[in-house]
Amino acid sequence: MTSSISPFLQGCLLGIGAAIPIGPVNVAIARTVLCSGFGAGFLLGCGAVTIDVACAVLSSFSFMLISENSRFIPVLQIIGGAFLAYLGVICLISAWRAIDKNHPLETAPPPAMHASYITGLLMTGTNPYTLLFWFVAVPAQVARMGSQTTHRLPMICAGVFCATMLWVICFAGALKWAGRWRRQVWMLAADTVGGIMLLCFAVAGLWKGWRGFI
Repeated sequence: MTSSISPFLQGCLLGIGAAIPIGPVNVAIARTVLCSGFGAGFLLGCGAVTIDVACAVLSSFSFMLISENSRFIPVLQIIGGAFLAYLGVICLISAWRAIDKNHPLETAPPPAMHASYITGLLMTGTNPYTLLFWFVAVPAQVARMGSQTTHRLPMICAGVFCATMLWVICFAGALKWAGRWRRQVWMLAADTVGGIMLLCFAVAGLWKGWRGFI
């Protein structure tokens, strides 16, 4: 029984470690839920989960090791930084317009389903730290399994999927619930704080990517 539970729990821990820390994806989920509803934020999170699970599967089977490809990391940092900068500017423009017009924020129309999902894919897929996490942490867990690796890999990936999906549902649901009180204030705060945080992530990524080419 332990041999079947342990890999699943390992996958859950890996999924939690990748999903919970405050980063660009969680910032974007918060803003999207408050401005466009639970569904849009959930789909954005699903895009991120897709990349997480795909990385877990690929790294488990050792198809590649991003950590050994030093030339690939700066490219991802620059692409990801540019994308985060774009999202951050959109957030701040939305906040500025709301303040300038001096009226409560209006609910943004829900974006197309594929738009939110693709945003989640791009934000996670162009984040080198996410890729480094999966291509270092998961192989380290797999290396400890010895001859039972093949049988335990599906359980690890299942744990990753369950943990990350649970986080997305709970996080988006909590924000939706909080938005029932003083929703306009929460939306303005999400645009302002979220925009600043995204720009900070963008600057850090662009700077590190640039230094990687020097």
